[in-house]
Amino acid sequence: MRPKTKSIIIELVCLLYVLLFVYAAVSKLLDFENFQAQLGQSPLLSPFANFVSVVVIFIEFIIAFLLCIPKLRNIALWGTLALMSMFTTYIIIILNFSSFVPCSCGGILEKLGWTQHLIFNIGFVFLAIVAILLQSVNNRILIQLLILVLGSVLVIIGLFLFSEDIMQKENPFIRRFPQATAAKVASIDLRNPSYYVAGTDKNKIYLANRLAPLQILEIDSNLKRKKKYTIQLDRENFNFKAVEVRVNAPYFYVIDGTVPVIYRGLISDWKANVISEKKFYFSDIVFINDKQLAFRTQKPPAGENILGASSGNDDPEIKYNPLVLQKQMDGIFDTDGTLQYSKTLHKLIYTYYYRNQYIITNENLTVDHRANTIDTTTKAKLKTVRLKQSGDIKLAAPPYMVNRHTSVQGKLLFVNSQLRGKYEGDEVWNHATVVDVYDLSKQFYLLSFYVYEEEGGKMKNFFAADSALYIVSGHYLLKYGYGKRIQSKI
Repeated sequence: MRPKTKSIIIELVCLLYVLLFVYAAVSKLLDFENFQAQLGQSPLLSPFANFVSVVVIFIEFIIAFLLCIPKLRNIALWGTLALMSMFTTYIIIILNFSSFVPCSCGGILEKLGWTQHLIFNIGFVFLAIVAILLQSVNNRILIQLLILVLGSVLVIIGLFLFSEDIMQKENPFIRRFPQATAAKVASIDLRNPSYYVAGTDKNKIYLANRLAPLQILEIDSNLKRKKKYTIQLDRENFNFKAVEVRVNAPYFYVIDGTVPVIYRGLISDWKANVISEKKFYFSDIVFINDKQLAFRTQKPPAGENILGASSGNDDPEIKYNPLVLQKQMDGIFDTDGTLQYSKTLHKLIYTYYYRNQYIITNENLTVDHRANTIDTTTKAKLKTVRLKQSGDIKLAAPPYMVNRHTSVQGKLLFVNSQLRGKYEGDEVWNHATVVDVYDLSKQFYLLSFYVYEEEGGKMKNFFAADSALYIVSGHYLLKYGYGKRIQSKI
C-alpha cells in the first residue's frame, strides 16, 4: 500500500475517533447527573459510578486531543484500542453474563440497542487495529496488540467480579432498575380508598374493605369485571376490633387477633365457621395449609414479639421459637415486621420494618437463613418511651421505616422499601414508590422497579400473584405485569 494511502486511512480513522470521543464526552458532560445515575444501575460499575463517570469523560477528551497531534498519534491509537476493547468487553458481559441489561450510558450510542452497540464497537476496534498496523514497523506488533486487548478484557472481567462481590457483601445501597422487569398493564377505579388485596385465585383477585370488613370485591385478572359478595359468619358474638380477610384458595379466612378468633370458609359460597377461638393472640398470621399456620404474638411479661406455629384445628399443637426474632432495643417495635409464606419453597419469611434483614425459616420455625435487604440500616432507628402510669412502651417519634410492605411469590420476595438509594432523584420519588425484589433461594438482591402514582394516590399495599403484581394505589387497583427478568426467577 502506498504511503499516501496509508496516511489518508490513518487520518480518517483518527478523525472518526476524535468525532466519536468528543461527541460522547460532551453528551455525557451536558447530562452528567443522568450519566452518573445510569452508571449507578450498571451491574459492573455500580460501586464505582462516582469515579468512573469522571474518569471516562476525562479519558475520552484526552485521547481525542492526542489524536490531533501527529507526534502523539501512535500512543493515542493504542489508548483508543485499549478503551474500545474495554467498552466492547463490557457490552459482551452485560449481554451474556449479567443478571440484567441496564440503560445505555448516553452519547451517540444512546439510541442504539445493546446488540447494535456491540457491532458498532467491534467495528471501531477493527479500525483502531488497522490504523496501528498501517503505521507500525515493529515485527512483534501482533503479539503486542494481543497483549493489549487481552489485558483490557481482563480489567473489565475483574471489575465485574469485584462489583458483584461488593453489591452482595458490602452493600453500598445502589438499586438496579433494568428494563423488562414490571410495568402497568391495566387499572380499574375502585371508587373507594379502603380496599386492600386479600388474595388471588387463578384469574380472580379478591379485595376486602377495611371499613366494611365482611364485604368482598371479586375482580377478574384483566380488571374488567367485578362482583360483590358478603361473608356470612356462623357466629358474631365477639368484640371485634381489627377484622381482616385472607384468601388462600380454595379457602378464605376471617381473622381478628385481638379477640382472638379465626374463621374459615370456601370462596365458592363465602360462608365461614369458627376454627380457632381464644387459643392464641396474634398480630400477624399466615396460613400454610388448611391445618397449619404461623403467627406473631407477644410473650409475657414484657410483651416482646415472638413467632409461633400451630398445627391441627380441633386440638391444635402450638409451638413457639423465641430465637427467630432478635431484639435490639425493646423487642417490640424493633422486631416488628411482616410475615409471609412461600408455597414453592415451603418456607416462612419474616421481614423487619425498621432494619435491613429478612429471616427464612422452615414451617416449624427453625431458622434457615438471615439475609439483608439492599439498604444499610443494620440497627432499628427508633425512639421509645415507657409510660409511667401504665408501663406501656410507646413510640416517642416517627419511626425510621425501612421495609414497609412485602409479598412473596414463588422464590421471590417483593419489598416496598421506604429508603432512597444512590442516584435516585427527587422527581421520581415524589411520584412513585419503589419495589425491591430478592431471590429467596439464593438470598440476594435482584432488581428494583417503580410503581407510579395513579391520579396522585401512592401505593398502599400490594399482592404478588403468579403472573402479576396487584397494587392498591389511592382508590385504584393496578396490575403490573412481570417482565421476563422476574418471570424467569419465580
